[in-house]
Amino acid sequence: MRAAVLALALTTGAAAAECPEGAAPFPPFYRDVSLFETALEGAADKGPAPDPVAGVIVPHHLEVPDLIAAGLVRASADSPRRILVLFPDHFFAAEAPLSTSARGFDTVLGPVPGDPAAAALIAAGEMAEACWFHPEHGVRAVLPFLARLFPGVPVLPVGIALGSDRADWTTGVEALAPLAGPGTLIVQATDFSHYLPHHVARQRDQQVLNLLAASDREGMAQLRQPDHVDSVGALWMAATLAARRGAAPVVLASRNLAEGQARPLAETTSYLVALFQGPGADPGPPLAPGDGAVMVGGDVFLGRAWPRLMSDELVVRRVAAAATGATRGLPLIANLEGVLLPHPPSTLAPLVLAMPTDLLTEWAGRLNLVAVSLANNHARDVGESGLAETRAALAAAGVAHAEQGGRLEVPGVTLVTLTDLDGRSVPARGLIDDALLDRTVPRDAARPTVALVHWGREGQAAPGPRERALAEALRRRGVAAVIGAHPHVASATPEALAGGDTLLIYSLGNFLFDQGPETSSGALAEIRSFAQGTVFVRQVPLTHLYAVARGENGLAAGVGGR
Repeated sequence: MRAAVLALALTTGAAAAECPEGAAPFPPFYRDVSLFETALEGAADKGPAPDPVAGVIVPHHLEVPDLIAAGLVRASADSPRRILVLFPDHFFAAEAPLSTSARGFDTVLGPVPGDPAAAALIAAGEMAEACWFHPEHGVRAVLPFLARLFPGVPVLPVGIALGSDRADWTTGVEALAPLAGPGTLIVQATDFSHYLPHHVARQRDQQVLNLLAASDREGMAQLRQPDHVDSVGALWMAATLAARRGAAPVVLASRNLAEGQARPLAETTSYLVALFQGPGADPGPPLAPGDGAVMVGGDVFLGRAWPRLMSDELVVRRVAAAATGATRGLPLIANLEGVLLPHPPSTLAPLVLAMPTDLLTEWAGRLNLVAVSLANNHARDVGESGLAETRAALAAAGVAHAEQGGRLEVPGVTLVTLTDLDGRSVPARGLIDDALLDRTVPRDAARPTVALVHWGREGQAAPGPRERALAEALRRRGVAAVIGAHPHVASATPEALAGGDTLLIYSLGNFLFDQGPETSSGALAEIRSFAQGTVFVRQVPLTHLYAVARGENGLAAGVGGR
């Protein structure tokens, strides 16, 4: 509760829920100008997101003013016509499930105009008129930042009672939907896990992150308040309103109050910053120096048709532009399907996959390919000697690799590589067992683990019973996310397992592979890691790169496309 104490310490001392006389605005609540000015100065270099933003999630505890400022700066590229702020009623002052006010607010950084739409909501009986907003830090903590970053833009504040339920939130969404379309910035002002030790809070945060990554609003509605978030209603309403605009959350920060403390805290608070954006939108770089971001791609094979295609410089430029446009130049990790040889024989059978070493090396540089998984059914297509040749070529190119039961260490995350298939083994399927998982999955709960798994059947974009059983076995071992490959088609959407314990992206399909869009598709997985030991994994659309190489305009098979 340190932030709540700070909020009260900075106020004028007025805590009574009384409205100002007439149509006067609510008076300033905080007096310390430097708190907000310093945070805004520190966030100035964060910059707005390169792509459009429908909404943003920021904290409201002034323990972390830097996160509030950074999140709102990142959402400030455009000047909205209205700002909708969703926040909880911390002090049980609300007399109705949803409350609003048409009054403006005076703040230490200037005035914030009220929104006349609030009066219409009150008149229609959709929401109650609120006088309790003055001492409510859930909204007052963000208003000075809004006054500076969005001067003159009216704010529609919506306070959500802690005892409200799904029916109330649904009613609120229907009332707000006409007001929350394009031109409105949705601001969810909430803090996350409360009153738990850090190791438990981190688990709750990971569950929230996975539900956000899956856009699983049903799962969000089942979260525990305040174990997961201090207003489930604000989270659900913001996600639902944003989804109606085709936007989903992209998390940029996941932090806990316990970080950096000299002594363990018995009760902590977690904070999250996220943007609501369209599929594949660029949210900008991580907000904190200790956080990281990498991309994971599906199957890469540069043999058969690729050498001829890549001999044309126009094709090279076209494919490179499309690929790096999707990965945004982030470090790339992929599944290398096949063997690297200096001069692959032309007499190889079609399903024996080999590719020129120099071509892979060239494209590793173009794509910022930093690591590959060799845990798949083609790594030994020309025997152990071919695998040894591949290892040596990757080492020479500076590309890390891991095989069955191996690990790849990237900033903030351990990737484990597994294959349930091997065309050179007997049996060829069912290769992952409990003993392998016990040896492979780390037991360090402070560092998240993501499993890269080669499994399933070609052409099937959804997991079968075997894959579900393996995903459950990985979940029980604490794996934060499972990312699959092999089917050559991308699964439609991520899935949050067991209330968000684990995120499942069944298949990324192809990245660079000589199969056409009539039988294949691809996607990417962006992994964002945070210093507190959590990770956010989102599925990102990918243009069909083989179609691009062949000049088939208009073919942009997105996530789940065929």
